[in-house]
Amino acid sequence: MRSKLWLSILLCLILAVSFSGSAIAADKIKLRFNYTMGAKKPPANGWEWWGAELEKQTNGMVTIEYYPLGSLFKANVAVENIVKGTADISNISIRTTAKRYPLLSVTMLPTVLWPNSDDAIAEASVAIMDLIEEFPEIQQEVKAFKVLWVLMLEDYYLVTKKEVQKPSDLKGMNIGCGGSQATFVKGQGGGAVSVVPPQSYMNLKTGVIDGMIMSWNAMGHYKIHEVCNYMYEMPMGRVPLPMIMNLDSWNGIPKDIQKKMLEIGEKSLLISSRGMREGAIAGERDWNEAGKNTYTPNESEKAVWLKAFEPFEKEWVANASNKYSLEVVQKVLNRWKGMAASSWRRQKALDDCKKWAMK
Repeated sequence: MRSKLWLSILLCLILAVSFSGSAIAADKIKLRFNYTMGAKKPPANGWEWWGAELEKQTNGMVTIEYYPLGSLFKANVAVENIVKGTADISNISIRTTAKRYPLLSVTMLPTVLWPNSDDAIAEASVAIMDLIEEFPEIQQEVKAFKVLWVLMLEDYYLVTKKEVQKPSDLKGMNIGCGGSQATFVKGQGGGAVSVVPPQSYMNLKTGVIDGMIMSWNAMGHYKIHEVCNYMYEMPMGRVPLPMIMNLDSWNGIPKDIQKKMLEIGEKSLLISSRGMREGAIAGERDWNEAGKNTYTPNESEKAVWLKAFEPFEKEWVANASNKYSLEVVQKVLNRWKGMAASSWRRQKALDDCKKWAMK
């Protein structure tokens, strides 16, 4: 009799655990995604595609609630808010957070040039993820959150109200920029003003700034052709946007869904990069139709600008060496340069991107 009683109790416990596990497995997951870009605008079009595709591939178990234009929190406090769980996912900007991530900020150096095609943008994005995976020191920099994927933005250029053709022409001008670009402008005798792209039009129109460092895509989106006259087509670095996730949120997601999130995130890169290229083409068209001036430097003129950029690299090495050994710093720099110079690519990753990209 006693053995039957214990058998019944054991059976009830097994059923209770099984039922509890089924209930947990059946729970739907809603994730809050805060991002700094406008809704449906590149590169956010790729992020929104990611959410829709994730919902489809999980049969509605995972849904994404979007908060565009930093409606939950702004870029400069994104890391803190992700760590404390104000949102589950957000993009951050390495330009805004460069001091926190001295090794990862190597990806912004204007002395390392990548091609500016949509494939190359996706390629550079995938390369940053490999850089993180290869160096334990970079993994330590980002250990407070989960990096889902990284999107590299397009080349940044100088757009101004009055003509600039050489670095010294920046003397006395106030330029909207940040990070190492701000250091460069100050080094030429100019003023660096912290202005995010959505504020660029009004700041240029009212004379707060005389120019801005931004991409063709952003120039078109914010109608900069209405308030500026000159564009100097010399690449001045790029800005990586890691997509980061709260660790508790990430760890609470089943492994199979985690895998889908990462795979779909990588496939979203080409959608975002193609969207940015389409925006860049439209921005350049609007600029030309407005009769504005574009100056493309020849090789000798490029060399002058690249020479002026050299202090960026020295400054980066010095800053990173305050925290890491010079050997590690140099290895990271050489690896990043090698990836770009050899047209490094993970072909399979890019092929997969293309299969999923919007037509």
